[in-house]
Formats: sequence, C-alpha cells, structure tokens
Amino acid sequence: MAAKNILLFGATGQIGSFILEAILTTRDSFGRVAIFTSARTAETKSAYLEKLKQQKIEIIIGDVDDENAVKAAYNGIDTVISALGRNTLAQQIPLIRLAAASPDVKWFFPSEYGTDIAYGPASANEKPHQQKLKVRAVLEQEISRSDLDYSYVVTGPFAEMYLDFTPGLEEAGGWDVKGRKAVLLGEKGPARVSLTTMKE
Repeated sequence: MAAKNILLFGATGQIGSFILEAILTTRDSFGRVAIFTSARTAETKSAYLEKLKQQKIEIIIGDVDDENAVKAAYNGIDTVISALGRNTLAQQIPLIRLAAASPDVKWFFPSEYGTDIAYGPASANEKPHQQKLKVRAVLEQEISRSDLDYSYVVTGPFAEMYLDFTPGLEEAGGWDVKGRKAVLLGEKGPARVSLTTMKE
C-alpha cells in the first residue's frame, strides 16, 4: 500500500522530527501531510510550525486524549505515523482504536522505533517495552480483525542514546567521558549489537 495522505503524531519530538524531515524531502510524493500537535507545542514552537506551513505541512492543533479532535484529524488521512515518546506510548492505544474505526485510515505505524521488544525475554521487563507490548497486543489481537494494516519499524537502539547518559536513565547505558564511566548493556562476555542513528 502506498501512503498518500499522512498524519504524524509527535512530529516535533526526538524521533518524529527526523521522520518529518524525511517526509519533507519527498513532500511532492504525497497529497496531504499533516502533523497533530498540542496547543503548548504550537505556542512554544510557533516559528518552526510556521516554517512547516510554508512547506505545505498542515498543522492540526489538539489534544491526543480528545477523541473528537483525533477523529476530525483522521478525516481524509490514509496513513498514521506515531512518534510519541517513551513516556506516552500507551496513549497510542486509543489512537489505534480510532484509526480502526475510521473509514479513511488504512495503515498505522506505532511508535516502535529503537530496540526490538520481541528480541529477548528480558526486554519485556523494561518499562517502555511493557507499554509497547500493550500496543502490540491491541494491534495483533484486537485490531488485526479490522481492515487497518500496521507496520512496525524496528531500527535497533539509537547510537545517540549511548553517546552520553540520559538524565534519569543512566542504567539504560551510555558514556560519561569526563567522569571516565561507561554503562554497557547486555550479558557478560562477547556480544554483538547493531545501532542506527536517529536520522537514518
């Protein structure tokens, strides 16, 4: 299925900004390209959003928890891309259900970027992965009976996340060059890991 009219959630965030940048490079390949953003973001990033409007990006301001706002945003949209952050992954569940109920939306990309949650059994114990598993359960067990297709885009861990420590998430791994400290993930002994950059 080829996407023609795209709606992106989380477009101004850490991963969403790279997704939007990639879409912008092929903007003429699509009919509508819209982003759904909060009133707060519209206020704090108004200059950036104005620039996007000049690039033929439709800005929809609303609250992802407002069912009517999301339904209205889905009108005429065939593909929804979610780039919601790690702390808001469960908010995708109502977005998915509304997409499945929409006569227009045919394809949903959940925010699955990063580590493959199905890769190792210990993965299910990580808090963000628990939320991703709930999202997958809705897609695979509940929504799979509708005509809504979905795709997981699993890139592997992001290299940028390991270049330094993320405040509050030091146990997730990283490097502190000044402090001469590193936290490496995985089992003891030789292991392989594949990383990608957020831009890729």
